[in-house]
Amino acid sequence: MLRYPKIARYLISLTAFALAPLALSACAGTPALPDDPFEGETSALTMVPVNHTDRYGINVFVDKYWAGDVYPHAGGAGGACCYPGLKDWSQPVTVRWTWGDESAKGDKPAKAAEKRSVIVHFPAGGPKRSNNDPSKYDGESYLCVILRDIDTAELAFSVSRTGCTTK
Repeated sequence: MLRYPKIARYLISLTAFALAPLALSACAGTPALPDDPFEGETSALTMVPVNHTDRYGINVFVDKYWAGDVYPHAGGAGGACCYPGLKDWSQPVTVRWTWGDESAKGDKPAKAAEKRSVIVHFPAGGPKRSNNDPSKYDGESYLCVILRDIDTAELAFSVSRTGCTTK
């Protein structure tokens, strides 16, 4: 039997409390993205949604940054500001969107709005950078957010908004 049970419990609690931040910091992972995309580590990218499906894509997001809405079989005409520039483009990101609801047409039944979320990777190496200034992008200043089918999204880099439509 312990001679000083209250002191032992106190020391155990104190030790656990003191080590908790160390244990939690191991779970921290990568640093959080900035609230202001212009506070990124390099130049921010304009996001351009592109849709290859028959459904309307609503509220397309890359992580916490809104990329826009996109009509069926459309996109590339507009862009939303901005996705922050990163030094490490190898980390996966979450792309979220909602498929808009559709009225019944002919023999096709009505479709309710459907939320989707997928984890995707940026193209290897990130956008092409300038040889003169590594913090600037040499042409590839657009992040294409491509909705391939009902459950698939991809990311690509482009030199123009309309260039995203060919990706």
